[in-house]
Amino acid sequence: MEVKNLNKSFGSKILYEDLSFKVDPGKIFALIGPNGVGKTTLMKLILGWDKDYSGQILIPNGLSLAYSPESPEFPEFLRGDELLDFFIGLRKSKENSKDLMDLLGLDPKSKTQIKNYSKGMKQRLGVAQALVGDPDILLLDEPTAGLDYFGQRLMADLFKRLKSQGKTLILNSHLLLDVEQVCDQGLIIMGPGLYQTFDQVDFKEKSLGQMFMDLAVEKNRKDQDHE
Repeated sequence: MEVKNLNKSFGSKILYEDLSFKVDPGKIFALIGPNGVGKTTLMKLILGWDKDYSGQILIPNGLSLAYSPESPEFPEFLRGDELLDFFIGLRKSKENSKDLMDLLGLDPKSKTQIKNYSKGMKQRLGVAQALVGDPDILLLDEPTAGLDYFGQRLMADLFKRLKSQGKTLILNSHLLLDVEQVCDQGLIIMGPGLYQTFDQVDFKEKSLGQMFMDLAVEKNRKDQDHE
């Protein structure tokens, strides 16, 4: 998947200017940046939900995409297995809802309605529904938000398992240390025209946190130059 010369604005606010990057197949790719720089918007552009942009988003023909939002919202009167059964039927898939719940560390025998789920449980359920239909590319927006340490480790192991199956993952995360350990490559977005791609080789020279701070300093310097 490749993004070429992407430009996107909301009114007078510019999100991206000539943003270009490539996501290699079968890799875990991270989107990094402060709040408000357009990471979630970028995911929606890739998904085709927002067509108001210039540039190119190139996805090979035949590849399927799935998405898990930062704050999943589901019908709260349903149980987790009932929700997954709905998506399995909708997508005409063959997964077993109880197997998916077990994979994400949710009790498949629980009768708990979604309205009584914690934020972390909803996050796990959101990722579970994204797996329905066996997608080729998974876009996961803050998939570890609300998870405790054990949940974060379970999710990291799941990412590696999905990668071993040949799937491509695009993650939006603020947990830089976790990203550095899990992701193969990624992109830091600090503002319009302020981008940096990275991969595991780059971490031999500089940590992801240092890359992030260096780009933040550059942004601050440019902001001061324009004052």
